[in-house]
Amino acid sequence: MTTATVLTARELAQQQKFRACLAHAVLFSARNKVKDQLRAAGLKISGFSARDLTALAEEYVQHHREELIQAVTPWVEKLVFKTKR
Repeated sequence: MTTATVLTARELAQQQKFRACLAHAVLFSARNKVKDQLRAAGLKISGFSARDLTALAEEYVQHHREELIQAVTPWVEKLVFKTKR
């Protein structure tokens, strides 16, 4: 027998915001890692289109998803679940 978790509208909105923010932060972090790798290889970032950088970042995410999620989760939690003063 499974039990359903009942969430308030606010909790559901926070979960949705957290997932969306986490996905964005992971891709942002991956783009920065890809840019660092390209610079280390002696290439100029301006030589790549935004589409190419995003494609490279998405490929990087496929291979390093857990590492990226662990790196950005504390920041996202702080952002989404912050308390109002």
